[in-house]
Amino acid sequence: MQLGSKRMLGEILMERGVIDRAQLRLALVHHHETRVPLGRALVREGVCTEDDVLRALSEQLDVPAIDLHREPLNPKLTKLVPARIARQYRVVPLRLEKGEREVLHVALPAPASLEALDAVRAISGKPRVEPYLASDSGLSRALGVLYGIQEHSDEPAFEPSPASGPGAPILLYAWPPVTATLISRALARQGIQTKVATPLEVMHTGPGDLVFAPVQAMEGLLAGEAHIAGSLLLSGSSEDEELERAHRLGAKGYVSNPLDGEMLLRAIRRLRSSSDDSSQPLSGPNG
Repeated sequence: MQLGSKRMLGEILMERGVIDRAQLRLALVHHHETRVPLGRALVREGVCTEDDVLRALSEQLDVPAIDLHREPLNPKLTKLVPARIARQYRVVPLRLEKGEREVLHVALPAPASLEALDAVRAISGKPRVEPYLASDSGLSRALGVLYGIQEHSDEPAFEPSPASGPGAPILLYAWPPVTATLISRALARQGIQTKVATPLEVMHTGPGDLVFAPVQAMEGLLAGEAHIAGSLLLSGSSEDEELERAHRLGAKGYVSNPLDGEMLLRAIRRLRSSSDDSSQPLSGPNG
């Protein structure tokens, strides 16, 4: 069980003017694909700071935040919260408030869980434990200072492929496996490499990259105000409505049949030859 409300973190950050909808969309893709918390994904993508996320989480969970980089640490309090509990829950004792009922103040990561507070209450013998939210980096520092706990992240930040430009592989996104294989084989016969791309790789494309995908799939990925730097070659039916949908997504090319090797090759060559001309209009169903 977690403390606080179910109000969305992204919604709070947008209301605060910290991020926009496109930045949130990028972070959500990162969050779902790498399975890191949304707040960490936002920081990794460089759209906000740890402090921005911490303040928003404090509002979301109705738990005060604290900066452990500036907070004085008391080694004597480690007797109340042993290393085993500190490591398991990433909880740091802050101070012990004397009075009719002693209150132990602790810092812990978001979301603040009742399980962690119950564990601290049981091990410390203090009937009242007050939580404060702290950033990942602040908690790591404090755990190292107080307990000698050295935390090592096994979640490396996403690094887009450096290969881009005319010789880079065509990025195939959201095609069924059989279709992707047929497209790859057809292009390989013409000396063109392909790569099945993840949503995060598509979102991190550069100006020299070319993404080939179904219209519907890209509409899902680029919902809201999101956009990518790479060029889009989309596919759908030959109906005018599908072509218009591709145009709204910023596609530079369009083919009605992804398995028509000649049509696809012509569209790819046209896009690559005009990659430096951003004014190039969207081509029609025949590439």
